Amino acid sequence: MEGPLAELKTAIAGNDIDQIKSATETLMGVSQAFTQKLYEAAARDSDAAGTSASGASANKDDDIVDAEIVDEQ
Repeated sequence: MEGPLAELKTAIAGNDIDQIKSATETLMGVSQAFTQKLYEAAARDSDAAGTSASGASANKDDDIVDAEIVDEQ
C-alpha cells in the first residue's frame, strides 16, 4: 500500500488530473484487496474461536434447562 500511496501523493503535487485519477484507482484497488484479506482473517479467527468456545461450553452446559417464565396475575 505504501507504493501506491506515494504515487498518489506525487500525482497530487502535480497538475495532471489523469495521473491523479489513475493513482487513486490503483490505491483503491490495493486497499480493497487488503480489506478483503482482513475480513478473511477475521472470519477464520472467529470460526476458530467459535469452534473452541462451543466445544468447551458444551461440557459446561449439561445442567442448563430451557424454561419459560409466565407471570399470571
